[in-house]
Amino acid sequence: MTKLFVADTNILLDNIESLSDYNIVLLSHTLRELDKHKSSHNDELAFRARKATRYIKNNKEKFTFDAKDYNGFELGKDYDDAYQDNNILAACVQNQYSLISNDILLTYKAEGFGLEVVSLDNDKINDYSTYTGIRDLYIGEDVESQAMLAKIYQNSDDNYLNMVENEYLVVWDKTKPTYHRTSGEVNGYEAIDTFRFDGEKLVKLKYKPTEDLFMGKTKPINVKQQLAFDMLQNKNIGVNLVLGGAGSGKDHLMAAHMMQALQREEIDKIVFVRNIQKLKDSGEVGFLKGDLFSKMLTWSLPLADQLGGIEALEMLVEKGKIEIQHFESIRGRSFNRCGVYCTEIQSMSDYHARVLLSRIGEKSFIYLNGDIKQSDSDYNKHNSAINTLKKLKGNPLFGVVTLDKTERSDIASLSELI
Repeated sequence: MTKLFVADTNILLDNIESLSDYNIVLLSHTLRELDKHKSSHNDELAFRARKATRYIKNNKEKFTFDAKDYNGFELGKDYDDAYQDNNILAACVQNQYSLISNDILLTYKAEGFGLEVVSLDNDKINDYSTYTGIRDLYIGEDVESQAMLAKIYQNSDDNYLNMVENEYLVVWDKTKPTYHRTSGEVNGYEAIDTFRFDGEKLVKLKYKPTEDLFMGKTKPINVKQQLAFDMLQNKNIGVNLVLGGAGSGKDHLMAAHMMQALQREEIDKIVFVRNIQKLKDSGEVGFLKGDLFSKMLTWSLPLADQLGGIEALEMLVEKGKIEIQHFESIRGRSFNRCGVYCTEIQSMSDYHARVLLSRIGEKSFIYLNGDIKQSDSDYNKHNSAINTLKKLKGNPLFGVVTLDKTERSDIASLSELI
């Protein structure tokens, strides 16, 4: 008899292409979840849902479809059918499907019913592309959820979630939904607490607002930005990767921390590096008139915008506090006691990432940001600097935070819907 597996919704979102070795049953519950997520106000979630849906449509022959609706209440009074995980569990119990899930709560429940559970961790599938630097844990009113919450606080050094060093944990309260500011639709839940795994135990976040003469005071305005503040202020993390969609605050947070470090004289200067070419070997800047700064000015505007305009950027360049560099000029350089700032790294290849990191000298650190969905190069989509950097996952010198909420404006947030 063929063994059948049900993959929970998160596995379909993150690792659907890695399921070829399993006979997968697609439930109506998980398909509806994917369809709902396609129109999510969470830009990253909507993108992953559309990608998974396309894969299913193009590979129907690889899946078995179970169109029946299952009810979690059939498992007992503690299994509310409002939680799709309970309905997925009911389908597995009734049909003796095995389960593929990385969700610790769902795993505990499934094992309690004697079901086989397979975990697809990133080490097994050797896929770093899905690593966001953040683990989300949703806590409801059921007994298992409350026991898990108690365990987090009572046994912070028990790494039962299999987290890696500098990975973040956000605990969400599923009984307290939040709503989109314009549509009124549910777009998430209130956070109970936030932690970082330091390699030995879960520690609570430690961050402060930033302040400097150019940008004034900056503070996080959502939970994921709080994680980014914690990472950027951690002196033990030298390679800081901030990912997210348009308007999520990547450049604003990075610039605020860079400028504060400059004002406090923790660094001598900021080195702004950006690639403006699509190919592996960066070509010359071109035939624009003027010096390197004049040629690179158009591509330096993300930094100028944060400082208050081009005049502020020009002044800091003249004083030697900011240096503008293009990739064709950094070979052979050594950036010592600098904050290296690199934006739009979806336009960088794996080769660029290795060259850039090799330039970081003593008492220096590097901030990088990007959004793979905005890549202008098919080459870089498949040989992405973002995915290459994620191979540092678990290294104590590396941290990544993925922002998932547009904060630029209500109009900018509409880009998530189209």
